Amino acid sequence: MKINVKVGDFRQEETDAIALGIYEGEDSLTPLAESVDQALGGAISNLMGLGDFEGKLKQVVTLYTNGKVSSPRISLVGCGKAEDFNQENIRQVSAKHAQSLRNLGVKKIIVPIPDDISDLPVQAIVEGVKLGLYTFDQHKTEGRNEIKELEELTFLTANESRTSVIKQGIELGNTITDGVILARDLTNQPANYLTPTILAETAQSVAKEKNLRCEIFDSVKLQEEKFGAMLGVSQGSLEEPRFVILEYGFEEANEKDTLVLVGKGITFDSGGLSLKSGSGMETMKDDMAGAATVLGAMQAIGELKPDLHVVGLIAASENMPSGTAQRPGDIVTSYGGKTIEILNTDAEGRLVLADALGYAKNFKPEAVIDFATLTGAVVTSLGRSTAGIMGTDQKLVDRIISAAEKTHERVWQLPLWDDYEEALKSEVADVKNTGDGTAGAIVGGTFLKKFAEGYSWTHIDIGGTAFDIKGSSYISKGGSGYGVRLLIQLVRDWH
Repeated sequence: MKINVKVGDFRQEETDAIALGIYEGEDSLTPLAESVDQALGGAISNLMGLGDFEGKLKQVVTLYTNGKVSSPRISLVGCGKAEDFNQENIRQVSAKHAQSLRNLGVKKIIVPIPDDISDLPVQAIVEGVKLGLYTFDQHKTEGRNEIKELEELTFLTANESRTSVIKQGIELGNTITDGVILARDLTNQPANYLTPTILAETAQSVAKEKNLRCEIFDSVKLQEEKFGAMLGVSQGSLEEPRFVILEYGFEEANEKDTLVLVGKGITFDSGGLSLKSGSGMETMKDDMAGAATVLGAMQAIGELKPDLHVVGLIAASENMPSGTAQRPGDIVTSYGGKTIEILNTDAEGRLVLADALGYAKNFKPEAVIDFATLTGAVVTSLGRSTAGIMGTDQKLVDRIISAAEKTHERVWQLPLWDDYEEALKSEVADVKNTGDGTAGAIVGGTFLKKFAEGYSWTHIDIGGTAFDIKGSSYISKGGSGYGVRLLIQLVRDWH
């Protein structure tokens, strides 16, 4: 979809529809809405007076102008009460409105920007519209010609001096949403189309396009580097593992803060010999959502060019049952030398992350953040609207919570007390990979803590938020791209 800005008067603009937000309440018409109402001979106020449109959040109605202005339609969307309106509501309203107009067959829309507001909502509108219109249909062969699409969104201002600020909002919104869409596409891709090798090749393409440094470890290199935990997970699969290292700002890495982002990239998780149920495997193509988050964020970071050294580490593998698969009772040696007793081969994500977190120390990071669909237990605890966050540095945790509130990708802090370490003690190795069946999300974080040594670290369990989030207008069924916007916000707020 093409998004641009134009200087002009809404009365004279030829487009398929003019989109206008209306607040809830009798005296809710803004100066812009009043001017539109006057141009239509009081149609908006009459509609609201009848009670047919109240301006409630995400309520949509379309008026036909009958030649009173150049556009044949004025489409109204309810913004709710003015005092409750915020950035998240802008995203929700914009998504709902764009979906309604698309379904109506509209191709081009204009969004007038009022002159009486100082904080222009352009970025949030772009996020809502583009993410709300997202679909994943590349594998469908029937009905694709019938799909309706919005082709053009134009922000209209009467004040030419505002065009540069609006353009900045468009560019930022496009960069952010492109990162989220990449993450969604990867998460939605079936495992036969997204192997560890293909995921690594995608990272290479992003690196080339955004001028990032990219290095990929194959199985031979992983053996040389002694990534024993990751190799143990992959040994049951015909697909080789890949460890991806992406770097932005590497030219001046020693002069800048280093932030390392780590993503779990299990492109399909059968559970290994600790086999999942049939229904439990149905969505396990999404077990690489943490890797997708990191790659989507790194793409955006390469575009935004923050004053940071940012490293993205992706541990990509399949977890499959076979005659060569690791067994419950096996012991593996992780990168850095810690030994791990495998009691459940379905607790594999923490194993690939153990190697990745150990490797992260080589970059002397200011902070390390990992994203992983680590546990189902976090869904039991927090549902599908909130991720669990744990860490060793409260200041870092607080910074992430602040960024998450701004993007509405909410996190809730879980304890990481030493008391939980008792459940991971092994009689034959340094640590075992599962606990006693209680506090699963916390025990998973406690396990990772043992490998995140020598730096500030935070773990975000996206087991509930990575896939099939309900109740949001701009998140469709399937991969959510959760965490990309959060990380971009964190990077932008870093200094």
